[in-house]
Amino acid sequence: TTPYHVENVLLHVLAALLFWRLLLRLHAPGAWLASAIFALHPVMVESAAWITERKNVLSLALYLAALLAYERFASWVTNDQKPATGTIAPVPEPVRFYNLALFLFLAALLAKTTAFSLPATILLLTWWKRGRLRWRADVLPTLRFFALALGFCALTAWLEKYHVGAQGSDFAPTFPQRCLIAGHAFWFYLGKLFWPANLCFLYPRWQPNTDVWWQWLYPVTAVGTLFTLWLGRRRLGRGPVTAAFFYVGTLLPVLGFMNAYGMRYSFVWDHWVYLSSLGPLALVAALVAGAGRLRTSGVLYGFAAVVLPVLMLLTWRQAGMYTNMETLWRTTITRNPDAFLAYNNLGSALEIDGKIDEAINLYRKAIQINPPY
Repeated sequence: TTPYHVENVLLHVLAALLFWRLLLRLHAPGAWLASAIFALHPVMVESAAWITERKNVLSLALYLAALLAYERFASWVTNDQKPATGTIAPVPEPVRFYNLALFLFLAALLAKTTAFSLPATILLLTWWKRGRLRWRADVLPTLRFFALALGFCALTAWLEKYHVGAQGSDFAPTFPQRCLIAGHAFWFYLGKLFWPANLCFLYPRWQPNTDVWWQWLYPVTAVGTLFTLWLGRRRLGRGPVTAAFFYVGTLLPVLGFMNAYGMRYSFVWDHWVYLSSLGPLALVAALVAGAGRLRTSGVLYGFAAVVLPVLMLLTWRQAGMYTNMETLWRTTITRNPDAFLAYNNLGSALEIDGKIDEAINLYRKAIQINPPY
């Protein structure tokens, strides 16, 4: 398995470097810090260490490369970086960068359909940098991207339901319950990004109850936060609301409003926030870099000197969980004792090794937790 792990890690490193380069092109403060946090964050371990998620790291690398190519075509310029009087405004690069971006987007979709958000991200970044959207110059070029995105989304939704099996009682929550799930997931992922403690391969599956008043705090405060950032865009700038909209928009397919097979076991997975994490991480790095400019550069480098080694240590420990199948499932059971899938899969691994008695006990435990399984 070593070559596969090496490839995943290299793709993750490539994504981090492309993220850094994109932030530089967008003149975002703290670009190197955001990239370093992303590269070393333990929440990203599931995508890089789990060979199955090669599609995740590959898709993100292609996604960011497509954004870089499109930026060369569109030549985004911020309002406070307008050419001085008497100079010539930057001319957009040739159309070959547009075609390259379209090709890379198609490749990203073929790797994993979660890349569907790219055309909306293009418009969001255009609005962030220019403060407005023009139909002919900004929106019209993205229509081909939207057509590809919608086509792949429809295909993936059909495959999830009829080929993978995302249907039945496990996928039939009511719309109010889905709102509770979405609000909880919104804050859950942010919590793990800012405080990556108790990370687990398979988190407990929540029980959304619309009769419990405090569960409504999740969606209400999530919507309220987005609305507040939108209203405060003139005072705070467009950066925070852009990061928030990117976070929510890229998470949309896995917030609970659509059925994904993994939701049979848990409503949240670390690898589902791999792409979406870029928004919050870029915002945090920009805020730290901004504080450094206001006071001293020691703030920025001091923050990095404390946070990055801690993230590195947590990531090293988290990666150890993926040493082999038995280690993965035993660690999952320790962190989530009700993970019936972990008991079943650990039993399967032990059965292959000839440890029949222990395997039978694990199978019985899985059935005890979830009798219909």
